[in-house]
Amino acid sequence: MTITPSPVTGVAKGSEHFGTPVIRQGDVTVYTARRDKGGLTVPVEVVNSGSKRAFYRFRLRVTGPGGFNATVSASMDVVGLYPGTSWPTELTVSDPGHTPPAQPHITIESVERTEYKG
Repeated sequence: MTITPSPVTGVAKGSEHFGTPVIRQGDVTVYTARRDKGGLTVPVEVVNSGSKRAFYRFRLRVTGPGGFNATVSASMDVVGLYPGTSWPTELTVSDPGHTPPAQPHITIESVERTEYKG
């Protein structure tokens, strides 16, 4: 499986256009995935809704017909998000030997939020 997250940008919430959200847990929102070059591209947005700068880690599971089953994760350990800012990213998900499903089932397995201590 391949994961290619975008760099952390700290974009103000509301300037991204990922389409329709399919699942949300805490500060993490996952949008409709699309097939792309033998895998799936899964748009994700993390928005710091807290009052302090925070670092995030999250893990997603993507499944579908024909045995497609992949778990991917991403983290932002270096910069962190300031309150009210977001980190839009896209994860590329593949499962060698399995065709990416047209309508994958995506679940958020975990979200970890750690506030900056400084």
